[in-house]
Amino acid sequence: MKKNALSIPSIPDLYQLTSKDLLKASDILGKAFRDDPIWNEILKDEVEKFSTVFEVPLKHTLKYGKVFGYSSNLEGIAAWLPSHNVNMNFFQFIWSGAFRSAFKLGNKIGKRIQEVFRMITEDRKTNMNVPYIYLYVIGVLPEHQGKGIGSSLINTMLNSLPLEIPLYLETETEQNVKFYEKLGFKVVKEIRVPSVNLPMWEMVYERK
Repeated sequence: MKKNALSIPSIPDLYQLTSKDLLKASDILGKAFRDDPIWNEILKDEVEKFSTVFEVPLKHTLKYGKVFGYSSNLEGIAAWLPSHNVNMNFFQFIWSGAFRSAFKLGNKIGKRIQEVFRMITEDRKTNMNVPYIYLYVIGVLPEHQGKGIGSSLINTMLNSLPLEIPLYLETETEQNVKFYEKLGFKVVKEIRVPSVNLPMWEMVYERK
């Protein structure tokens, strides 16, 4: 498969988000990640920016991948990118509109994000040497967690992809590791992020 031939499939059973859903989706992800240890460390002084911080990945994915909701009510959201669009270059940063959201976050938070995710960006290049689909972010509103929404968002994507295409993600809690393992993902590397002294797990789903 050519590097740029990989694309995110359309999934009729799910609601595909557009730019008009951005603010609502950012707010939902902000609520879904409110107890996440790494994001709490990054935003420790400015917790009111929990929603704003997710505008950047959402804008990037709306432009270069696809974002799906469990329904138009957006009880849960999953943002997917093809591997050749995972690392945002300068022009994508501008064209997607992510620059404006990053500006709202401010320089201090921006530096923390770069420090935290620099390591996993490099690991991703090492861990994956074939085209893959990247689960950029997934979140379910707290009041809808435990209803199978997250599993449905992932399984629907798995069922829509060719068997030879792997999926890749990172997660910040051991509870999430167990959730993904039940879906068939495996840990390829466990790291400790130096700037926040917290663990993170890098995981892959491969069908042999």
